[in-house]
Amino acid sequence: MWVITVFEKKDIRIFEYTNKNEATKALASFKKNAVLSFTN
Repeated sequence: MWVITVFEKKDIRIFEYTNKNEATKALASFKKNAVLSFTN
């Protein structure tokens, strides 16, 4: 599972994806303060 974690001022938002291509496309939509990671 691919996970995008977005850090905002006081919030943390997490998005889960099963496909790496979908996750990288979604990551491009976030301007900054976002991390893409993989977990089992």
